[in-house]
Amino acid sequence: MAIRGICSTRVAALALAIGIMPHVARAAEATAPAATTPEVGEIVVTAQKREQSAQKIGIAVTALGKDTLAAIGRQDVTALAGHVPDLEVNQYSPTITVFNIRGVSQNDFTDAQEAPIAFYDDEVYVASLGAITGMNFDLDRAEVLRGPQGTLFGRNATGGLVQFVSAKPSARPEAFVTLTTGSYGQVATEGAISGPLSDAIRARFSFTTNDSGGYIQNTQGPSLGNNKFYGLRGQIAADLSPADKLVIKIQTLRNDHERDAGLYSWAAAYPDPNNHNLGTFAAQLPNFNPGAYFGTSAVNGEDANGYENKSGSPFIQSEDRVPYFNRTFWDVSARYTHDFGWGALDSVTDYQHLGKDYGEDSDMSPNDAFNYDTHQHLYQMSQELRLSGKTAALNWVTGLYAMNIHTANQYQVNSPTTAFPGIGLLNYGGTQNTDSLAAFAQGEYAVTPTVSLIGGLRYSHDRKHIEFQDYENGVLQFDWATTFPDVAALRFATFNNWSGKAEIDYKPDSNTLVYASVNRGTKAGGFGTVSSPGPYTDNPAVSSATGSPLVQSIPFGQEVLTNWEGGFKLSLFNHTTHFNGSAFFYNYQGYQAFQNVGVNQYISNHQAFEHGAEFEFNTRPVTGLYIGTFATFLSTKVKDIALPDGTLADRKLPQAPGFSLGWNVHYQFPVGPGQLGLGTDWKYESGSYFETNNAPDDYEPGRTLGNVRVTYAVLDGKLEFAGFLNNVTDKLYRVYNLDLSGLLGATNQTYAKPRTWGVSVTVRY
Repeated sequence: MAIRGICSTRVAALALAIGIMPHVARAAEATAPAATTPEVGEIVVTAQKREQSAQKIGIAVTALGKDTLAAIGRQDVTALAGHVPDLEVNQYSPTITVFNIRGVSQNDFTDAQEAPIAFYDDEVYVASLGAITGMNFDLDRAEVLRGPQGTLFGRNATGGLVQFVSAKPSARPEAFVTLTTGSYGQVATEGAISGPLSDAIRARFSFTTNDSGGYIQNTQGPSLGNNKFYGLRGQIAADLSPADKLVIKIQTLRNDHERDAGLYSWAAAYPDPNNHNLGTFAAQLPNFNPGAYFGTSAVNGEDANGYENKSGSPFIQSEDRVPYFNRTFWDVSARYTHDFGWGALDSVTDYQHLGKDYGEDSDMSPNDAFNYDTHQHLYQMSQELRLSGKTAALNWVTGLYAMNIHTANQYQVNSPTTAFPGIGLLNYGGTQNTDSLAAFAQGEYAVTPTVSLIGGLRYSHDRKHIEFQDYENGVLQFDWATTFPDVAALRFATFNNWSGKAEIDYKPDSNTLVYASVNRGTKAGGFGTVSSPGPYTDNPAVSSATGSPLVQSIPFGQEVLTNWEGGFKLSLFNHTTHFNGSAFFYNYQGYQAFQNVGVNQYISNHQAFEHGAEFEFNTRPVTGLYIGTFATFLSTKVKDIALPDGTLADRKLPQAPGFSLGWNVHYQFPVGPGQLGLGTDWKYESGSYFETNNAPDDYEPGRTLGNVRVTYAVLDGKLEFAGFLNNVTDKLYRVYNLDLSGLLGATNQTYAKPRTWGVSVTVRY
C-alpha cells in the first residue's frame, strides 16, 4: 500500500535525527511546569486546524493550559473530568482509557475496537485505547471538543475528541524536574530540558516515571494495583528555510510487570428472574438460590463456586492468581510545513507500535475458577496532507488522509471443568486490518464584519478484514474463513460515509460570539469479540434455540450522529472573565451499543437520542485569584436494547449523568520571600449506569469528589514545594462494573483509589 512507503521514508528520516538526541539527554535530568494560577486569558487552540482563541470559535471546547494542568497537579488523565463539562474519564487499569463526552462512549474492553471519542496526540490520531495512558507529561495544553468533529478530525470523532499538545522545543534554554512521593510508597518524576542546538535547530527531551505499591490488599499474595511506568519523549524542530519547518518526535511508554490488571472487588450478584434476569446484588435478592441456579452447593451471598468475601472492604481481596500487565508503546512522527505566502502546506506522518500482555483473576476469589488473558500487537501508520489559506473574507483548508491499522489479538479464558462445566480452556483471536482513506474541506466566510458562515465536508472510505479462530481445549470450534462458507465473506466489510458541518457565527463585538450549527459525525462498523465452548452456527433459529453464537451477529454497522447545537461565548471585564453556554440535540442512527453476554462481547446498532445544556464560568476578579465552575444537564435514550430474557426495552446511555456541577478555586499570594498557592477542585454528578442493560448492579449513585493542593514557590518560581490530597473525603465509589452475574454469580467492579496524599518539589531553569 502507498502509505507504507510514505511512512517508511519518514521513519528513516526520523532515525537520522536520533543521533542528535543523546547530546540532549546527557544535558538533562530535568523537570515539570509550575503550579501557578490557572489561565483565564485567551487560550489558543487548534480545533479548526489553525490557531484560534477558544473564545472565538463556535465549538463547545474546553482548553486547559499548562498552568491549569500544573495546578491540577495529578498524573492520571482522570483529573481532566473535574475541569471539563460533560466529560467522564475512566481508566479501568492502565490497559485501557475510555473518554465519555455527553454520554457518547464505547465501553468494549477488547483490544481491537476504536472509540467514538477520538484521541489525538500532537495532531496524530491514536487508535488504541491501550496506548493513551501515560501520555500526559510535559504538556503545553489539553483540548476537549464536545460534539461531532468529523469534518476536520474525521476519524471516529462521533462524540468529540481529546487532544494532548506537547510542550515544544524552545529557542531559549529551559529545564525543569519534579519529584513526587506519596501514598503507597509512590515515587514519581517528571521533567524536560529544551533549547537551541544551533540557530536553526531546537530540541526538547521529556520524561516521566511512576513507581508505587499496590493499594488493594491481597490475602493470597502481594498487594494489587502497583505501578512501574516510564515515558520518554524526544523532539527536534528545524527551520529548513524561512518557508520550511520540520518537527520530529519520538515517544515511548512502558509499563513493566505491574500487578494492575483486573483490579476488581468481589460482590455476589445474581440474575433477577422478576426483572428480566438483570444482574442484581445478592443482598437485594435474599430468596435467590444460587446453588440451584448454577448447579453447585452455593448459598445466598456466595458466588457460583460458594465463595464470599467477608472482609467487607473493596480494598481487601483474596485472589489466588497474581494479575499482570506489561505494555510497550512507540510513536514516531514528523510534521513538515511549507509557507507559500498565499497559503501553507502541512504534512503529518506517523507510525505507532503497541505491544501488550494482560492477565487477570476474573472470579476475584481464592478459587482457580475463571482467568482471563489478552495479548496484542498493533501497528498503525497514517499520513495527512493539508493545504490552507486565507483572504480578507475567507479562511479555508482542504486535505487528504490515509491510515492503516494492523492488530493481532489473542484472548484466553481458562476455567477448570469442575468450576464451570463445559467452558474449560478457550483460546480465540486472530488479526484485523483496517485501511482508511478520506478527503475533506472546510471554509469560513465573513459575510459581514459581524456574521460568518462555516461549511465543511469529509468523505471517508474504510475497508476492514478480520481473520478469527476459536479453540476449546485445543479443538477448533470455529474458523471464520472455512467453517461456514456461506458467511465467510462477512470477514470483509466496507464503509463509505460522509461527515459535514454547517454553522453561522454572529459577533456583534470583539467580546461576544453567538453561534448555531448542525454537525454530522460518523464511525465505521466493525466486528465484536466472541468465544464459545460449543459450536457456532449460521442459522438464526438454531442460535435462538441453543444459544450458540450466530456468525451474522458478530459484525456491526456504522453509526451516524447528527448534532443540532446553539451557544454563546462572552469575554467580560477586560477578558478576566468568561461565560459560555450551549444547548444541543443528538439524533443517533445506528448507535453502537456494547453488551457483554457470558464470555462474548457483542456490539449492536440502535436508534438513540440526547438533549442537554452546558454552562461554563471562570474569572480572575483580583490578582492571583481564579474561580471556575460549570454545570451540565443531560437526558439520553437508546432504543430496543435486548435484555437477558430477550425483552426489548429503551435504556439510558452508559455513564451519562443527568446533572453535574464542578467548581475549582485557586488563590496565589505573597508570603515571605515567595508565593503561596491554595487550590481546590470539586465535582458533583448524579447517578448513572455502567452498561446499556441498566442492570441494578450497574447503577452507581451520585457523588461529590474533591481534591486540595498547596504550593509554595520561591526564587521567582524556580523552586517550588507542593502538597496535595486527592479524594479528600475518602469517598467510596466505582469507576467500572462488568455484570457477570449470570456466569459467575458475581460482578466485576473496580473502585477508585481511596484518599491519597503526596508532596513534591520542582526545580526550574
